[in-house]
Amino acid sequence: MERILGIDTGTNSLGWAIVDKDENQYHLVAKGTNIFSEGVKIEKGIESSKAAERTEHRSVRKHYWRRKIRKIRLLTILSDNDLCPRLKHEQLRQWRLKKVYPTDDTFMEWQRTEDKAQVNPYKFRYICLTQKLDLSDITQRFILGRALYHLNQRRGFLSNRKEATKESEGTVKEGISSLSKDMKDSGCEYLGEYFYQLYQQGKKIRNHYTARKEHYLKEFKAICSKQELDDALIEKLEKAIFDQRPLKSQKGQVGTCTFEKGKSRCPSSHPLYEDFRMYSFINNIKVQVDTLYDKGERSLTDEEKQLIIPLFKRKSKRTFPFEDIAKKIAGKNNYCYIKSNEEKAYKFNYQMDTQVSGSPVNAQLEEIFGEDWLSSVCEVYTLANNKSRFQIMNDVWHVLFFYDDEDKLKEFAKDRLQLDDELAEKFSKISIPNDYAALSLKAIRKIMPYLRDYGLIYSEAVFLANLVDVLPQHVWGIKEMREAAIENVIDVMHSYDKNNIDGITLEGCVKTFLKERYQVSDDNLKKLYHPSMLDPYPRQRPNDEGVFQLGSPRISSVKNPMAMHSLFRLRKVVNLMLKKGYITPDTKVHIEFSRDLNDANKRWAIQTWQRENEKERERCRKEIEKYIASPSDTDILKYQLWEEQNHKCLYTGDEIRITDFLGDNPKYDIEHTIPRSAGGDSTKMNLTLCSSRFNRDEKKTKLPAELVNHDEILERISNWKEKYEDIDKQIRKISTKGATSKEDKDSKIRRRHYLILQRDYWRGKYQRFTMTEVPEGFSRRQGTDISVISRYARMYLKSVFKQVYIVKGIATSDFRKMWGIQDEYAKKERVNHVHHCIDAITIACIGKAEYDKLADYRHQYDDYLFQGKTKPTFDKPWPSFVIDIKHIQDELLIAHYAKDNLEKFTKKNLRGKDGRIIRDKFGNKLQMKGDTSRNSLHNDKFYGAINHEGEIKYVYRTNIEALDAKSIGNIVDPTVRSIIESAIAIHGSLKAAINKGIWMNEEKHIPIKKVRVFRNDVKKPIELKDQRDLSDKDYKQHYYVTNDGNYMMLIFSKLNNKGREIRQHVVINSLEATEVIKSHKRSQVGKVVWESYYSKEGFDLIYKLKSGTMILLYENNRDEVWDLDIRNLQKRLYIITKMKYDGRIYMMHHQEAREKKDLEEKSGSFKINEDYRPLIVNSYNQFNALVQDLDFEINDLGEIRRLI
Repeated sequence: MERILGIDTGTNSLGWAIVDKDENQYHLVAKGTNIFSEGVKIEKGIESSKAAERTEHRSVRKHYWRRKIRKIRLLTILSDNDLCPRLKHEQLRQWRLKKVYPTDDTFMEWQRTEDKAQVNPYKFRYICLTQKLDLSDITQRFILGRALYHLNQRRGFLSNRKEATKESEGTVKEGISSLSKDMKDSGCEYLGEYFYQLYQQGKKIRNHYTARKEHYLKEFKAICSKQELDDALIEKLEKAIFDQRPLKSQKGQVGTCTFEKGKSRCPSSHPLYEDFRMYSFINNIKVQVDTLYDKGERSLTDEEKQLIIPLFKRKSKRTFPFEDIAKKIAGKNNYCYIKSNEEKAYKFNYQMDTQVSGSPVNAQLEEIFGEDWLSSVCEVYTLANNKSRFQIMNDVWHVLFFYDDEDKLKEFAKDRLQLDDELAEKFSKISIPNDYAALSLKAIRKIMPYLRDYGLIYSEAVFLANLVDVLPQHVWGIKEMREAAIENVIDVMHSYDKNNIDGITLEGCVKTFLKERYQVSDDNLKKLYHPSMLDPYPRQRPNDEGVFQLGSPRISSVKNPMAMHSLFRLRKVVNLMLKKGYITPDTKVHIEFSRDLNDANKRWAIQTWQRENEKERERCRKEIEKYIASPSDTDILKYQLWEEQNHKCLYTGDEIRITDFLGDNPKYDIEHTIPRSAGGDSTKMNLTLCSSRFNRDEKKTKLPAELVNHDEILERISNWKEKYEDIDKQIRKISTKGATSKEDKDSKIRRRHYLILQRDYWRGKYQRFTMTEVPEGFSRRQGTDISVISRYARMYLKSVFKQVYIVKGIATSDFRKMWGIQDEYAKKERVNHVHHCIDAITIACIGKAEYDKLADYRHQYDDYLFQGKTKPTFDKPWPSFVIDIKHIQDELLIAHYAKDNLEKFTKKNLRGKDGRIIRDKFGNKLQMKGDTSRNSLHNDKFYGAINHEGEIKYVYRTNIEALDAKSIGNIVDPTVRSIIESAIAIHGSLKAAINKGIWMNEEKHIPIKKVRVFRNDVKKPIELKDQRDLSDKDYKQHYYVTNDGNYMMLIFSKLNNKGREIRQHVVINSLEATEVIKSHKRSQVGKVVWESYYSKEGFDLIYKLKSGTMILLYENNRDEVWDLDIRNLQKRLYIITKMKYDGRIYMMHHQEAREKKDLEEKSGSFKINEDYRPLIVNSYNQFNALVQDLDFEINDLGEIRRLI
């Protein structure tokens, strides 16, 4: 009897099943489902990382903090030099540490602006630029100080050369360039001068992209020069205003090398890696020759390799088709693919349209220094003393990789590489990719000699790469003996027979030879590299109780937090099974790997689709080269989108010329149809070519359906709809025709798969323009993460289990259908968490025999689909399989894991006064615990309080674009409300009205941009903190926020004089609970509240309820639950999802997988034999249940144990 564990991994679920298999059938032993949070935030169907949300808020806080520190530093200098009203250092210290802002009358007056009195910082900047001030006059000194303080507040965008290719920066730089042009056209040399001109004309100043160096630093230097400030003061001011902290290094986030443990992966921009990649590819080329002087299959000769190396060193081509290589070697029209039926003298093992990676960094360096660029650099490098060629190469590359300032790069080129101005400019423009290789530089250096000097293929070169650490020193240290040893190992590898009788692997042969010939120890043999080496989990040993347990899944290869969370849950479940003896290391494990299992016909369709896309890209490249010399990948993509759109902007309808999107400062750029913030990806299906202005000012983060001119947009893409509908007709036509032969049948199937790819592309592109909201799970994250989880879960499980096999997701789907538990074309039901368990049972029952049957079934199914034969059937794993599967939900208790982050406070490394990290005597970092919780304590929006007709009401400020029909009626100012309502009545909708402009005073061009709105449902907000400047009205002295969630409900009980139960309840929100936890333990939250409120009144604490707590409902008494069988017990198992201040408790059935918004709330106490209620709402007086961890325990396998 063979025992098998089936696992269905997901981002928020884990289904498992244990089966025993005898010769003929399977037997179900145990099963279950474990549900946990998926580690992402989902709002209105939009997924976002919780960590990213925390990071975003933390970044905003840090931004404000650094901005405040910058102001304080500048004010210190200004105050000390009488350029602003005198401030004591203690006042600035209080502002920095305690947020107490200086409120001296003279200081507040110095900052104040007043349009009527022409007191404006733009005017002060203009005066400082155009007039020499009398700095002996304190008033004029204050004008200079105010101008400098304004520069500090608006210091512009600092360009980073390494980020220059990012799309977001392209938009910024376009805006900066446009502003510079407007300044020049208006005759203004400096930004302050231009903005003051706009101010005088009553035009808008804000929302311009500005550059730090080009605009603000230039103006700062002009002001200092005009006012003749001394150099020492200028240096202090410049540092205070313009210094920026370097970005935090992300080096620690780079993965580690496959071969060299602890070594980071090499950036793909390193020149040595480019050579490594080039030789790896060249050495793998095989050519079948049929000429008068040469016949047979062989590798490239040294002469042929030298002939094609220049193809890799082309600056204009980061990638190029393999046909370039074939043409260089064989000549024009004298080559083809090795499997082609064409009669050609040269046949290669690569398709002609295969894209080959070039060496762009080496190419750019050769353009500056010549073909042997490294030798040229070695001759002129001023820091070359006693450095090797490799060290000098590293120096040059480090500068290119780490310098983010072009000016510093030019300076290095001139001073250290002795280049003239023209070449130094070229050197500063060298662009480098930002991705990483799979190997470290150390490993690459070891492998390179065997690729370059010996011409070995990658897998052979890897075997030899670490011989330096394997062979004895007396062998490796002598050149002749070293070279002989290398040749001997190469001979062993080339003479290896894969079909040898003994079944010895190539690795085994090499190790045996080294051990016998050179007496290499077993420990040294372990140091040999192997091409298939991964980052394995260490093999686990039994613990003190003799039980095998999975270790921590955390390894450097897995950076995905969602995947890691799932692996930790897998560890919990599997370790419990091992501990209970349900499984052993001999148990065979099947785990689902949810990638498509393509058959030969579908693979052909995908490959054909990809090849045609590459050909299309190459055609576009050639067209673009008529206009610009070296088109980038972005240029090619723009050209493709341009053609798809028939040379028109889909949003504005304007004609687009090719010069509008190519070259510097394009008017049209790439935009995402579904914004990335809403879950949109960056695939071509989600991209269009759009007016940069429209994208920036109008579309922003909206869906196309939210735009005023949506109907016009749909008219412009009607041809897309016609295209995919026409393709869909072709697909249906093919599926209804029979086939007369296998070749005919395969041809039709391939054609059908290919058309489906085309249809899905155009349909997906069109439907993105019709979406009114982004459906949940729209982003591709879900499927990607499952694949990552399954791949690493297999590696992880191999640390304990001897046999771990991957089951593809598409195979699981096919077997479900074949075994009759899912209809052929039905979408899998996901309304019940039981489906994860059903999948796990299916996965457990899929073995080699089933895969063989699957292959036969596919042929039979094709015959059924195309030739009208009988629909095939499939044997079930056991006779009652379908019936048993249908009854699983009656006997399955779903285990839910609810994470409590409230008591997880921040931790930081303890640092000394010098900023260095303090360690203990063992070298471990000492950490200090902060007092800030990692949980969300309240909602983000702040509210204000106003006295409206004698009643305190709460209001918020919002952009008019965010208004809806309900909120328009709640606008506070009746005049503003009336204007907006009138505009809507005139133009038909709010969108149309905003598009035309809603004016507070149209004559003076004063638009309505923001409004205050009543929030009538906010009755008792949380008083978060006091305002900085306190009003004389009590209700205006606080910042108000709404509650983001209740942490706990406490229910108290006592008997009155008549013996009847009286209950009271207290709901504790997250903010209140955090305050208690900071001074007490989490377990004492209920006790603290009980002692504070109810202990003196004779109440007993009977329930402590939290979201995520599981409960067993009862009607009459607690003991009735324990007399039930599993079928009736599962009907009473619920999980608490929400608690409200008024005492309502929301409970969802443990198997329910639908969203709460799709469920009907049903109130009332639990009754025996009642109908199934997916979502129950009870008041605290109606609530009767056994509570998890108080009355019972439910483990990760879904097994319940009574506690009291």
